[in-house]
Amino acid sequence: MKNIIGVRFKKTGKLSFFDALDNELKIADHVLVNSERGEELARVVKILNENEIEDKEYEKIIRKATEKDISTIRENEKKAKEALEFCKKEAKKLGLTMKILMAEYTFDMSKLIIYFVSEERVDFRDLVKTIASKYRARIELRQIGPRDETKLYPCLGMCGREICCRTYIQDFDPVTIKMAKEQGLQINMSKLSGACGKLMCCLKYEEEAYKENLKSLPKVGEIVEVKESKETGKVVGVDILALKVKVRFGEGKEDERYEVYLADELKWKPKKKNNIQEASVTEENKD
Repeated sequence: MKNIIGVRFKKTGKLSFFDALDNELKIADHVLVNSERGEELARVVKILNENEIEDKEYEKIIRKATEKDISTIRENEKKAKEALEFCKKEAKKLGLTMKILMAEYTFDMSKLIIYFVSEERVDFRDLVKTIASKYRARIELRQIGPRDETKLYPCLGMCGREICCRTYIQDFDPVTIKMAKEQGLQINMSKLSGACGKLMCCLKYEEEAYKENLKSLPKVGEIVEVKESKETGKVVGVDILALKVKVRFGEGKEDERYEVYLADELKWKPKKKNNIQEASVTEENKD
């Protein structure tokens, strides 16, 4: 049976799979592998069982990492920090409108990757020539967005815990205002935005649950009938996750009152939209 492992190159990096050959590895061990960037050190985070292994050829690891390999990585990190300071100074000399954030070497130091952010297009050809002549390596300048920038720094979210992109998020899924509306949240950008200034990734977590529950709930403003008493009232609020509905009876009368019911205790006729265009206009008016 093949000995297939799942590894990550960074704490929240994508999961990559390799054939560990005859090496006996366990979780948290380090291995040396060939990636698209060259030789890199990776950490074992998963060991596949027989049912998880696909019928295909897997790239083989070079070897299990040694103490010397770990020391090499630490030395590379020190040299990368020196290169980072040099890059920042040279970018400033050239008057480039870019913020250089981080530099890293591949394991064999054949490639130096520099990450930066910029609000406009930057011609960094002269900068690359200067860096390459000093460090004698292939140079790659990689522009990243505000989300990738934020995950480089220790930061706490509104929940009081470290932001998710630094702890486990591998890919950034699209997050939209529509998700906040479906979850019944007040559209306040200062409260819905994360440390990166974009909509919080956690709006995506329960999206499917909210969508599914909304199918079983009447909308605010709809007239519903209590199955047991046959009494009719108007929906004034919904608790999406709990599948509960707040109903007002006797609107504008002395006997006006409010009651809360589970959705399956009520029945209603959903309002039909005339056409797709009307639905689109309604959504735009909410904005």
